Amino acid sequence: MSVPAQSGLANPPAARPTRFISAAEWRPIGISDLEPAAWEALRDTGNVAVVAGPGAGKTEFLAQRAAYLLQTGICPWPQRILAISFKKDSAANLGRRVASRVPEHADRFASMTFDAFTKSLVDRFAAALPADWRISDGYNIRYTTDSEVSQFLNDVAFSAPPTLSGKLGFQPRRFVPDIVGGWQLPESLPAEDKVDPVSYAVREWWRARYLRTGTAEVDFVMLNRLAELLVRAVPKLRRALRMTYPMVFVDEFQDTTSAQFSFLTSVFGAETTVTAVGDSKQRIMGWAGALPEALQRFTDAFDATSYALAWNFRSSDALVELQHVIASKLDPTTVRATSKATAEVGHEPAVLWTFSNSDQEATFIADWIARDIATSDRTPSDFALIARQTIKDFEPLFRARLAAHGIRVRNDDARLGKMPLQDLLKSETARLLLSLLRLANEPHGLAKVWRDVAATMARVHGATEDDGAQRRVSENLAELTTQLRTWLRAHPPTATSAADTIDQIVGLLDGAALRRYVKTAVPGEDLDIVLTAFEARLETAIDGAAEWGHALDEFEGADAVVLLTAHRSKGLEYHTVFFLGIHAKQWWAYGSDRREGTSTFFVGLSRAAHRLIFTTDRSDRTGPIGDLFMMLAEAGVPEVHQE
Repeated sequence: MSVPAQSGLANPPAARPTRFISAAEWRPIGISDLEPAAWEALRDTGNVAVVAGPGAGKTEFLAQRAAYLLQTGICPWPQRILAISFKKDSAANLGRRVASRVPEHADRFASMTFDAFTKSLVDRFAAALPADWRISDGYNIRYTTDSEVSQFLNDVAFSAPPTLSGKLGFQPRRFVPDIVGGWQLPESLPAEDKVDPVSYAVREWWRARYLRTGTAEVDFVMLNRLAELLVRAVPKLRRALRMTYPMVFVDEFQDTTSAQFSFLTSVFGAETTVTAVGDSKQRIMGWAGALPEALQRFTDAFDATSYALAWNFRSSDALVELQHVIASKLDPTTVRATSKATAEVGHEPAVLWTFSNSDQEATFIADWIARDIATSDRTPSDFALIARQTIKDFEPLFRARLAAHGIRVRNDDARLGKMPLQDLLKSETARLLLSLLRLANEPHGLAKVWRDVAATMARVHGATEDDGAQRRVSENLAELTTQLRTWLRAHPPTATSAADTIDQIVGLLDGAALRRYVKTAVPGEDLDIVLTAFEARLETAIDGAAEWGHALDEFEGADAVVLLTAHRSKGLEYHTVFFLGIHAKQWWAYGSDRREGTSTFFVGLSRAAHRLIFTTDRSDRTGPIGDLFMMLAEAGVPEVHQE
């Protein structure tokens, strides 16, 4: 069986002379040193579970471990390292870090999301699925709503055999992640008379959505189950995966679902060295099926050695102490981290501000941010406005109040078609389109942007291994930007539309080549979805913009105060964080799952490097919400009533 490169099982890179470094002589790249526990975990040749709290530098640890394994020859040519992340930006960030530290080995480090990896296997090897699971008309990715799942479960309960009557009481919100995700597809569909309640309900789910006439409908849970079946049913594919990727990294392991854990154990449960990094205190994806105590399950299933990183490179000592108080509520045995950040003087590290109403809150905070920027070297992007949920309730007031000071706000949770803004800004396709507009609008002084675009264009046109082809790509890029520059000058933002602009760029790019590239080389990205989101964002950006430079600045919102949910803030950091809305209206669901609610609180507050300001109103603090105020009081956070 041949294994195409797009599956993630790439053809081995061309051999190159490489001088390996002995393990004893190897030193970190780009940083001065690692903490003792990180050194031990890095040098461990077996399966390891690394507990990395906020600011511990888990991405940097994984990049250094990759460099160590590649440079010492422990991961020998032509074998590769597979890194699996849960977010596209995390996968891209890790890939960039490894490429910058060991560029000579960058082609042997594959970094992608869990969903992209399993989808790529199904897309390339669907024909090898067992006969009962093959489809002939392709599939569409579509997520079901809670109401659709409820209706399905009601219908199934009504039509179930008498022997299963009253035994199909599954919770709609848990059915897909836990029941569908936890069911291992048998190579043959179970017979009508050989089903238990779970098997019956899941079989009917697959029949209704996948094994039906016409185009199948799947979500990523189902694609995961198909990928696991593929690897289990095709031993040659499993051997190829293990030979290609003898070492696997999994980031944010506390968010691993039943389906993902099953896939890992089935595919990489033997003959593979797995490094899992995570922190159970930051488990905030339980609603999406994240397993309880996933890291401990990994340690048990993979006979892994556990290491805990104890340094915090992000937050000042006072904020680390606050984080420890909250962390102790989630894990009483947790050890206080050691701050390695340089503390700033002259301000309160953590405080709770109380306001009488939302208008007063937005006005006061906007004025405060403007004064702070005016009296320091900080920029708007150093500030984040984080809330538990319903970010849209905060945006209008803060946008207006900050605009009065000439400060932009970027709502990273804003929906643009089927994409949130945060995902669009990190999309490889969107970055390419935006960079082309930048190059056309500003012909000088963008050398790095030019290099990045040229590298992407070389990949789009398959010219990465041919010097002559790369020169032609560079020449074509120069011609393309000249043509686009002429078009932009003839079509100012006040006299054109986003749709026409995108049509012009894609036409110059060769839309067919771009579509092929995105489909095969940008896992998990849908070109049509990205283009729709890009058009929506650009339409807003050009509204009122007198020139293209201003429109592109508005599109990117790089120099803006960021507004986002605690969930979307994970992995990010800011000088100053305002944690908005510590009251029952924002935290109405806290009482239904206090542990996950506390984890969400912990994630949001731990984004701050130097200043953390909580805000609340004067509403009742009794009931479950009182827990949050008790934790702040225990941590010694002072409360100030703002008038």
